[in-house]
Amino acid sequence: MKAQLGKRLFAELMGWDHAQATEEFAWLRTVVEYKYDHYQGYNPGSRFFVNLLSWMAQFNPADRAVAYDLIRTRLIFISQREMHHLVGLTVPRLRRDNRRAIADELGIPMCATWGHAEAERRVKIMNRRTVFIGLSDGAKTDVLRRLNEGDISNEQIVAATEISPDKWKKINEGLVERFEKEHIENVPPIFERICLVDDFTASGSSLIRKDKGKWKGKVPTFISQMIEAKRFGKHVTEDCVIQIHHYIGTAKSRGLIEDLLKEYSATLDLKISFNATYSMVLDKAVVVDNTATADLVRLLEHYYDESCEDEHTGKDIWFGYKQCGLPVVLDHNTPNNSVALLWASVSPKTSEEERHVMKPLFPRKKRHVEHGQSI
Repeated sequence: MKAQLGKRLFAELMGWDHAQATEEFAWLRTVVEYKYDHYQGYNPGSRFFVNLLSWMAQFNPADRAVAYDLIRTRLIFISQREMHHLVGLTVPRLRRDNRRAIADELGIPMCATWGHAEAERRVKIMNRRTVFIGLSDGAKTDVLRRLNEGDISNEQIVAATEISPDKWKKINEGLVERFEKEHIENVPPIFERICLVDDFTASGSSLIRKDKGKWKGKVPTFISQMIEAKRFGKHVTEDCVIQIHHYIGTAKSRGLIEDLLKEYSATLDLKISFNATYSMVLDKAVVVDNTATADLVRLLEHYYDESCEDEHTGKDIWFGYKQCGLPVVLDHNTPNNSVALLWASVSPKTSEEERHVMKPLFPRKKRHVEHGQSI
């Protein structure tokens, strides 16, 4: 009964006749049941359709069709099942890169490594001498471990980059045990590849950036910790490969990250190298920017309220943080790189002259919390 009432109210809100309502609700029912109702940013008891009614009601009647079209034709919602599939592509991608590196070492075509005794031996060793480290809680290292049970050991997966000396000792001891079990001899039991994994990057700034002449971000921080603790040559080889793998990236972040890693690598007095890979890269065509339809650009700007900004996001982010312009929602949260109209929430105004009070369709859980707020 509530569902039927909700549909009737939404059809009236949109001005749909019976035929259009029938067509649209068939599509909505599919995506809501399969994806949107499973968004983890909703409070207990809350579902997508309730948020959709509230979200759509904030717009003037003339703008509702444009807002609905944003959801109907542009929204990219990555469900948990889809994300787990992308996690599952990580190890096969890394294994392919490992095999290609072995082919280059031996000076043979990659296709010739299968059945080649020395190549197969080196591939086996390199796979064992790879450690996977999560860059955030979105890295889903638990899923990565379960999907590759038997192929990679528990000691090869670490949930966070801040690794204690005892933990490093433990994972190296695990490598020694694996070498003994598989009769791998005359090979130092230290890692030659570090795979840093994370779920999503849109601008690349949290991974690596140059701020006032100083290198910041997850990668420089990790490398600094490794240097300070003298891990290179002890727990990992001096010429190890640092592979940074994201389950989802953008065309913008891929180019920026590659350039910054090259520049950063040149500043290091180390033999290490970097390689950035992805399970999926979002094409530039999905981006919403000033080249989008005039109605959509006007909608995003007109209903934007600058009070959703903070010291981390910067100013004028109706196209999202760093102007990434993504219409993307992940099952566990909405990136602030996505257009603000999808996720931004602001408090009611006290003055009628102030701008629109934004209501989110997919409420975002902030990583950075203002002083005095609870997490």
